[in-house]
Amino acid sequence: MLDKICVDNQVDCPTPRTAPRLLDKLIGHFLEKECINPTFLIEHPQVMSPLAKYHRSDEGLTERFELFVRKMEICNAYTELNDPIEQQKRFSQQAKDRGAGDEEAQMVDADFIMALKYGLPPTGGCGMGIDRIAMLLTNSDSIKVRF
Repeated sequence: MLDKICVDNQVDCPTPRTAPRLLDKLIGHFLEKECINPTFLIEHPQVMSPLAKYHRSDEGLTERFELFVRKMEICNAYTELNDPIEQQKRFSQQAKDRGAGDEEAQMVDADFIMALKYGLPPTGGCGMGIDRIAMLLTNSDSIKVRF
């Protein structure tokens, strides 16, 4: 279905055309370009968020958000998944996607799975690079210096 939507809307997605990659391209095509004012994209699908905790009430979604300003991602944040069995399943799927050619897919991290088995307390994180803030404040599309 995702592949057909991409084809029908002329959204380019090189192989491998996995669900996470197709969804990412569709989000970029339909949503991100509309996020001029500060906009939060929330509750991403689990297939797109291998390290994020599953949503408490909506199956198939995660506790994750991204902040966009001026069509640019400023911040990515989520509640960390701390279930070792579920994390192993997600890593395994990611490894299959990587084996199919998706270079952005995660590899299985056995040490991380072991740490989860010992007990990771509820945690969360927010990634916001200073480069993005500098670009936003200087109204720049790049942090490269142009002479």
